[in-house]
Amino acid sequence: MAKIIGIDLGTTNSVVAVMEGGEPKVIANEE
Repeated sequence: MAKIIGIDLGTTNSVVAVMEGGEPKVIANEE
């Protein structure tokens, strides 16, 4: 099964998420 990722490159904040088990999981930024 192919991996699906989503990337939001905002002007203030950027977020990356992946689909795991049919549910989106946001990858936390340590900054």
